[in-house]
Amino acid sequence: MCSDAAGQGDALVREQYQHTIDYFMKIAAAAQSKGFDPRRFPQADNSGNITAVDLIDTIERISAKRDEGIAAIFQAFQECRNNVAPYQRIVDVGSYFLFGGMQQVIPEGARQIDAGRLLAGTPFGGPNALVPQTREYIMARLGIGGSAADFIRNPLQVTPQGPIRAPWVPTLMPGVPIGGLNIPPLGQLPQLPPLPQLPSAPPPIEIGSVGGHRVCIPWC
Repeated sequence: MCSDAAGQGDALVREQYQHTIDYFMKIAAAAQSKGFDPRRFPQADNSGNITAVDLIDTIERISAKRDEGIAAIFQAFQECRNNVAPYQRIVDVGSYFLFGGMQQVIPEGARQIDAGRLLAGTPFGGPNALVPQTREYIMARLGIGGSAADFIRNPLQVTPQGPIRAPWVPTLMPGVPIGGLNIPPLGQLPQLPPLPQLPSAPPPIEIGSVGGHRVCIPWC
């Protein structure tokens, strides 16, 4: 029971957080393509005042909370396995990071962005999660590299000794031959086609309401 609860909680946290990271990366890239600074994206609050939302910082905060959730689920698993706490503790920890933890790191302004209008006419695909090559392409466009990029793209891996950040192995990277194919460098990449139909994403997380309308992450 401890293993099943931990495995399910870990998988849900990874999937939902990565889906949300990809969503905000797509929003940041779309904002940049329309001439906005993704670190100072203007957004109206509930009072009508314009505030600057740092979309890159939001992505980094979500990534950090994802890793915090992975580590917390592993700790709850150890406590369950050692009969220190019941398996329900694992379920409670996972639920927190899927709901309250997510709300904690996403600024109010970032929850109210009109994604449909912002993404209209951009080459970043439909509402599905991004494939790794596209994620790399968008991070390069946004100027996210080095340890910051590794932190976003590479969640903690769980080993018997505990969570670690294993070395990231690039796949489908531009300019790197893979299986006899050579993907062109970033400057030569054509406009991205729409993404193929992918399996349904996890259900949205409702984080509040504005003007009687539900606000969800990634969307309602």
